[in-house]
Amino acid sequence: MDEMKDRYLFKAKRTDNMEWVQGCCFTKYERFFIKDIQKSFATTIYNEPSVVDFNVRAYEVASNTICQCTGLKDKNGKLIWENDIMVAHLDDDYPEDETYIRIMWHGSGFCSKENGSEDIIPIDKFDREHFEVCGNIFDNPELLESEV
Repeated sequence: MDEMKDRYLFKAKRTDNMEWVQGCCFTKYERFFIKDIQKSFATTIYNEPSVVDFNVRAYEVASNTICQCTGLKDKNGKLIWENDIMVAHLDDDYPEDETYIRIMWHGSGFCSKENGSEDIIPIDKFDREHFEVCGNIFDNPELLESEV
């Protein structure tokens, strides 16, 4: 099942150029790295996770940008990641009105928090069917700014 495989993906910004990279996350000497999970899957199974396979490119990443994949997809089939921002147009009478939620880890699972609300609720089928990923808190923090 792809959902389970995707659930173990991570992404983060590389320290050398601040571009996103995704794959398998590991630490070495208190530094964080991500390497391509497709190329490193067999290596990770047969070796210790902390062993670096130098045949697979590993990138050092900024630890404060590490995001885990939820294993879920939005209404357009795009993967949903921790720290993603999602948007929906929920009121047919006012299509210009947008509702934004942030995806976060809370307690023991992935949840959403609506912009301007204190409620934190588990991601559900409604979220996946009505919301679409429009950014993340690192690249698009303005999407979560409260409207005045």
